[in-house]
Amino acid sequence: MPTVADRPQFIGLAGAAGDLAALRWKGIDGAPTVIAVHGITANGWHFDPFAHHLAGAADVVAVDLRGRGRSQGHPGPCGITEHGADIAAIADSIPGRVVVVGHSMGAYVALAAAELTTSIDDVVLVDGGAPLPLPPGTIDIDALIDATLGPSIERLRTTWPDRVSYQSMWAGHPAFFEGISIDLERNLLADLVEVDGGFRTAVREEAVRVDGRQLLADDHVRGLLGSRTEPTVILRAPAGLDGAPPPLIPDDVVAEFPEHRWIDVPRTNHYTVLLSPRGAGAVADSVRALLAG
Repeated sequence: MPTVADRPQFIGLAGAAGDLAALRWKGIDGAPTVIAVHGITANGWHFDPFAHHLAGAADVVAVDLRGRGRSQGHPGPCGITEHGADIAAIADSIPGRVVVVGHSMGAYVALAAAELTTSIDDVVLVDGGAPLPLPPGTIDIDALIDATLGPSIERLRTTWPDRVSYQSMWAGHPAFFEGISIDLERNLLADLVEVDGGFRTAVREEAVRVDGRQLLADDHVRGLLGSRTEPTVILRAPAGLDGAPPPLIPDDVVAEFPEHRWIDVPRTNHYTVLLSPRGAGAVADSVRALLAG
C-alpha cells in the first residue's frame, strides 16, 4: 500500500511572473502530479487532508497563490487570469501526467489554467467553477464582496493576540459544528504570521478583492465552465459558507451544465468538502478514479 509522508516539503515554483511557494507531498516513484489550488482566503495547507487520503498515489503540489500564504509578498497583479497563468506555467514544467484540483476560487483558476496549456490532462473542481448567482439590478461589486465574504475579510483585518484565540474563532465557526481535529487545527494555524501585537492571517485583503471582483463581474471568468468542452468532475457540498443550506452552487446551475459529472458530497459544507475526512476522502476518490482511468 503506497504511503505519503506526514509532513510536506516546502518548495518554490516558477509561476508566470515570479516565484511562488508551494507544499509538496511526495508520491510513490513515477506517480503523476496533482497541482492543488486553494480558495480565495486560503493557502496550500488546506490540501493536507486530501494529500493524506490520496496516500502517495500522486505527487501533490499545493500552490500558495499570489498574495496568500508564503506567496503573500508576491508583487502581483492578482486576478483569476493571472493565477491561471501561474498554474499553467507550473504544469508546463512538470513531466508526466498532471491533474489540477481546485477548491472554491481555485476551481476557476484551474479552468483558466486549462485554457492556457495542454500540459493539464484533467481538472477536478471542488464546490466552485460555476458562475456565482448575482442579485437582480445594479450591483455594487465591493458591497457584494463584503456581504458574501464579510466574516472572512474581518478575519484578514484582525490581529489575534495568540494562536489560541485564532483557533477558538475557527472552533466557533458554524461550518465546523462537528468539531476541529488536531490535524485540522494545525493546518488552520499554519495560516498565521507573527506581527507586532500578535498574529495576522497571511492573506492580503486587496488580493481577495481583486479576485472577488473578477469572480462576480468578469464575463470571461464567469463563462469559464461554459467554455469547457471536456466533461469535468465537479464535487458539490449541500451546504454553503455558513455551514447551512442552500449550497453555494444552486440546483438550477447544476442543471445548466449536464455535460459535466456532478457529485454531491453528503453532510459537507463549502469548507468541510475539502477540510473534513469525509470531504477530503471524496475528493481523493474522484482523483484516484481519474488516475486509474
